[in-house]
Amino acid sequence: MHGLDEIFDRSGAVPRPPYAALWREARSLATYRPPAPDPAAMPPGKGHVVLVVPAFLTTDAVTGSLRRFLGRCGYRALGWALGVNWGPTAYALDGLRRRLRQLRALEGGPVSLIGVSLGGLLVRDLAYDRAADIRRVVTLVSPFHLPTASTIEPLVRLAAPFYATDLDFKRLSSPLPVPSSAIYTRDDGIVAWRSCFDAAARGEAVEVAGAHLTMCRNPDALRAIAAALAR
Repeated sequence: MHGLDEIFDRSGAVPRPPYAALWREARSLATYRPPAPDPAAMPPGKGHVVLVVPAFLTTDAVTGSLRRFLGRCGYRALGWALGVNWGPTAYALDGLRRRLRQLRALEGGPVSLIGVSLGGLLVRDLAYDRAADIRRVVTLVSPFHLPTASTIEPLVRLAAPFYATDLDFKRLSSPLPVPSSAIYTRDDGIVAWRSCFDAAARGEAVEVAGAHLTMCRNPDALRAIAAALAR
């Protein structure tokens, strides 16, 4: 698994976001602070448990705005509680399975999963093996339709020697055994937006506008997440 050729396209067939888009991403991260949608206008969460997995090199702190919004909608939205997401290390994969067992017990039934960017690959991997414990998977700007292309590929390659050797990346593009929603943006400056959904597979794809790094506080993305969870 340490070779990432099956993950990243090096031929140019998959258009990579321009490196200039990284400046737009950084500016959005610093300045984009829109108000969240009105929770009263969203379908009620009724206490349903939602596990939110953060993006590469981030922690639960970054998904805080998303989880607070879901909390106001009536969900019990919880982080993964595993610190920094370095990618699919054995620690992350094993820890996610333990976390899912904990939250399923809390729910008393299947829970929903939200994965942000690379976190979406981790929750999809989990869904293939733990479908009975999962009600729905929502991926947020997650490049699961491999191969992808990314402006931060060098960072992923630096972390790759620590990744689990038994993770099957090829199956991440195959249809999930649970209902799924993929939210993506053509404005993505981090990953190739075309790899963030699969129009030929089961599950819905929802396009929104906005930067990759601020999806957790993007009002359109929040509305799409609330609508997906309500289904």
